[in-house]
Amino acid sequence: MAFFREIVFTKTPLRKAYRYRDMFQLVPYKSELGPKVTKYVVDYPCFLEYHLPDTDDGKRDFEAELAKEREICVLLTAFSVYRVFVYDIHASSWGVKIPIFSIFDKREDEQAIRDQVSEFYYPVFYYRDRGKDLHIDSFTDPLENNRMKLLPRYYSFIHHEQDRFDVRNEADEITFSKETERCLNSYYSLDEDKKKKFFSAARLISDCIALKDYRYSLSFLAGVAALETLADIVSEEEQVVEACPNCHAIQSSPYTCEKCGRPIWGIATKVKSFLKEYVSEKEEDLANYNKIYNLRSKITHTGDIFTMDSIFKSSDKKKETEFKLGYMLISYARQAMIGVMSAL
Repeated sequence: MAFFREIVFTKTPLRKAYRYRDMFQLVPYKSELGPKVTKYVVDYPCFLEYHLPDTDDGKRDFEAELAKEREICVLLTAFSVYRVFVYDIHASSWGVKIPIFSIFDKREDEQAIRDQVSEFYYPVFYYRDRGKDLHIDSFTDPLENNRMKLLPRYYSFIHHEQDRFDVRNEADEITFSKETERCLNSYYSLDEDKKKKFFSAARLISDCIALKDYRYSLSFLAGVAALETLADIVSEEEQVVEACPNCHAIQSSPYTCEKCGRPIWGIATKVKSFLKEYVSEKEEDLANYNKIYNLRSKITHTGDIFTMDSIFKSSDKKKETEFKLGYMLISYARQAMIGVMSAL
């Protein structure tokens, strides 16, 4: 068995270590060698520790390592109210070394910043002798007062990430709940086929959150796809039988048209019933489920993308509605995931 340590990122500071059984551990970033984390940072580094079986040839399997790191980050994001992530290895950009100022800061070094020129870079958390910080032979052992105490449960499923233009909340920190741990227990007890399906739903939730501030329509579609995946998992016995595999005409279905009584695919109906069972059956939430699916249909069937994705003007009311439904969708998806995993 080989132990690994890598740097991953969160949108809220990790101040206490979290260890899940003997499978992996998140440890706060502390380094005498690496970059300092300033108050302008919006991607907080931390150490992820995990282990993998030894390879037959004794060489490192970098593909397996990256897969394990992504799996853990995706699961913690979908099973909690926080975002844990790794950078896209294919991403690159032109940029400058510059802090994004709070509106309350003095800009005494503004001229030095203006004198910079852009450079082409890859998103890598790199520093000399980085390997010294990352080499481990076993899990590190934090002091007792540096270990995270889990919350009984989450009371809100939207954790508003610290924005680079906000005044920093120095007291904010990640605190996972016992719900997160129950979900992890359920996930790791599944067979490979079911684990694959649940990971797909978790990945879609993670992508929904990752894209929500700059690819609004795609973010929304990923969130709805997560709900459809979860609904499909819990209703596997409800089979739609096709009369023709070519045109996909339906012979029989658990869902029928309210007006004519003919069998239909009923995906929207299935998802709404699923949310009613695993999230909430309050009238306000039932109305929101309809709004979410109506918006999803407009994007996919009529090309009515989010206002923030379009170059054309729209009403402030439409923009506000899209914004609210986007956050509601994230909340519902996380609640649904935790509800399903807790019921296994």
